[in-house]
Amino acid sequence: MVVFDDDPTGIQTVHGCLLVTDWSEENIVKAFNDDQPFFYVLTNSRALTATDAERVLESAVEAVLRVNERLGYRLICVSRSDSCLRGHFPLETDVMRRTLERHGVKVWPRVPFCPAFIESGRVTVDGVHYMKVPSASGKAGEETLIPVSETEFARDNVFEYKNAKLTEYIKEKGGNPDDYDIIDAESYAQLDAFRDRLYSETRDFDGAVVIRSSSSLPRSMSGISDKPYLSREDLGIKGDTPGVFIVGSHVRKTTIQLENLLTDSRVSGLELPIDRILDDGETLMEETLAEMSRLFREGTTPVVYTARKEVRIDDPEKRQRLGQTVSDFLVGIVRRLPFTPSYLVAKGGITSHDILTKGLEIKTGRVMGQAINSVPCVMAEKFGYIIFPGNVGGERSLLDIHEKFRGHAPAHT
Repeated sequence: MVVFDDDPTGIQTVHGCLLVTDWSEENIVKAFNDDQPFFYVLTNSRALTATDAERVLESAVEAVLRVNERLGYRLICVSRSDSCLRGHFPLETDVMRRTLERHGVKVWPRVPFCPAFIESGRVTVDGVHYMKVPSASGKAGEETLIPVSETEFARDNVFEYKNAKLTEYIKEKGGNPDDYDIIDAESYAQLDAFRDRLYSETRDFDGAVVIRSSSSLPRSMSGISDKPYLSREDLGIKGDTPGVFIVGSHVRKTTIQLENLLTDSRVSGLELPIDRILDDGETLMEETLAEMSRLFREGTTPVVYTARKEVRIDDPEKRQRLGQTVSDFLVGIVRRLPFTPSYLVAKGGITSHDILTKGLEIKTGRVMGQAINSVPCVMAEKFGYIIFPGNVGGERSLLDIHEKFRGHAPAHT
């Protein structure tokens, strides 16, 4: 199974496998020869225009197929995307099918479509995709289901949509519902039942299966065992050395999580004004690194975050350029970091991808597991790199990570 991931958070349910960010022949061979019979290829296509996403995904699939021509595996090709239905759809599954067929590979006639992400309460019931949210009653543990079309994610600046009923969503996005099998899932038991049925139906099929899913189905299909959340010891953290948090995501959930993190007296926030990133970047960079170093020497965890007010620009190219400029600045912080933290947390899809590939320059990395629910960690050269999706976690989740990996009793202001 090869999972082509459109942002770096898709590994949030798995452990032990390789994550490939540079699909050179050497790295793809390494991934195929790994002990685990599945790996992830990070295309980050959700952050790209449709044209660039098509080009990048096609090159990644081509790279896998060229190596597999010598190895001869039957492939399950998963287009892993957002559990809130944001992404290049149906473009990505269309590209995968077309590329496979161009290489003479037969493709299973229908694409299983499974956006469920059980761990974070994204479920599909009777063909409608929902998000679990706390009940209006306010009682602890009580939840209610709301269609994802009624959430802030459906109003995304790039991937806006109106339908949570998946047949209508497919039509809205220009696809044909008859080309897809919609998979209802509220639990791993349902995912496992679908997995077993698919493996049975395709046992004698001499070709490839293309799947569109979120993060839970690949875990079910991989057959990996459960693993406890990562500890300080798992990441090699010793003593009381601070970590570093870099927060780029602007969704409301992130802002609330950031506010809670900043209540801990052992952290200090450094806000990055967008106008200074654009107009006075080098001076701001020097000031930020100097302040981070001072905090680190004092035993305080630096929390670097972009100004919370989102800049909305109608022109998609200008919007993309702005986002890239901000992301490049955050990458620059990591590349020029004058100290070695005990761990590094990046919050947000684009932010975490660019730090992974450009800041830390990880070309193949071992997925260690999850720091907390749905928050994966990849080992960098000297410390654990924790990838925190923008739309994941409760109000205290960033604070929970700090308290877990910093150790000792929390202190709040």
